[in-house]
Amino acid sequence: MLKKALIAIAIIIAVFITALVVFYFTLMRPAFKEINAIQDMEIGEVDLSLVADGAYQGDFAYGKFTCEVEVFVKDHKIEGITAIQNRDTKYAKMSEGVLVKIVEKQSPNVDAITGATTTSKAFMKAVENALNKGIRK
Repeated sequence: MLKKALIAIAIIIAVFITALVVFYFTLMRPAFKEINAIQDMEIGEVDLSLVADGAYQGDFAYGKFTCEVEVFVKDHKIEGITAIQNRDTKYAKMSEGVLVKIVEKQSPNVDAITGATTTSKAFMKAVENALNKGIRK
């Protein structure tokens, strides 16, 4: 009787471990790859002398989320940036601090907010995309 109970417990544990492995490789690992790709993503410099005055919207999508901003440019300077769309989490809200850094440096290529690196990078790319819309051709 004890032997049958131990075999049943071993089977249950094996099924549970198998389910965890499948979960990791089908859901978690691809998500980690995407997060790492975003954190390592290059943020381009935008020549502000080519950007016309105006308000420009830009976005960057990752996972099921889109980060969206509006960038205000006057006299070839970034006057301000508004987060139009962001998640409502502690770290996502922390990442909005990167927008202040971008205005101060006058470049979307700044250091990310510690603890909110992925969303900070998404905001940086959204700003870069917005500014590129204002380049005079």
